[in-house]
Amino acid sequence: MKTQMEVIHKHLDEHKYLRNIGDKEEAVSSFIHDYGWLIRELYCTRICEKRSGCDIAMELSKSGDLLSNRKK
Repeated sequence: MKTQMEVIHKHLDEHKYLRNIGDKEEAVSSFIHDYGWLIRELYCTRICEKRSGCDIAMELSKSGDLLSNRKK
């Protein structure tokens, strides 16, 4: 959760500006709605130390790992 919050806080002001959102709580909610799935996928499939034995990480790797299909 700490990693996810760091990403949100790092990009929140830009998100507020681009989405024309004045309220911080609304901006956090909007950011999570727009990008939360991507943050979770990247964390679970690439960063988490327990990913090799985690059912969620394994399922995300099989069903939606965006990085494995990246064009070079």
